[in-house]
Amino acid sequence: MQLARDIFLFSYFGAGINFSDIALLRYRDIQDGRIRYIRKKTGKEISFPLSDAGRDIIRKYTRPDATSADYIFPILDRKIHRTEMQRKNRIHKVIGKVNPCLAEIGRMAGLETHLTTYVARHTFATVLKRSGVNIAIISESMGHSDIATTQIYLDSFENSQIDEAMKNLL
Repeated sequence: MQLARDIFLFSYFGAGINFSDIALLRYRDIQDGRIRYIRKKTGKEISFPLSDAGRDIIRKYTRPDATSADYIFPILDRKIHRTEMQRKNRIHKVIGKVNPCLAEIGRMAGLETHLTTYVARHTFATVLKRSGVNIAIISESMGHSDIATTQIYLDSFENSQIDEAMKNLL
């Protein structure tokens, strides 16, 4: 449950970084107070400032013997998960455990929204949009290949909120 919570918060405070990219983060990706990585899905380079909350989460998982080549989060182990297929299978297995934990956290908190790692990503984007941030900037920060992807992404999330709000019309 703690790892699931930390992954969710790290995604939200980390520019909506998705689960696979969180799993693949290594200590060498922290440079000058920023996280810099290549997004797995699009191959785009992403850089965002490491917030205090993000730094605190990383600190929880830092091992004293960690090297710059080690993964930050206890999802992958560079000595065990050496091939692309091993990493892919491990990420799939762990997200299959994290999302049910997030759903339980949501239930315990009395949320109607079914929490998943993607809800953190959606929430990051939606908060920026509602704060008046240009969609091109949101798109860039999320590593989308184009603005249209971001627009579809934001619209799909907003539609569910509109649907929920319309229930009040009855």
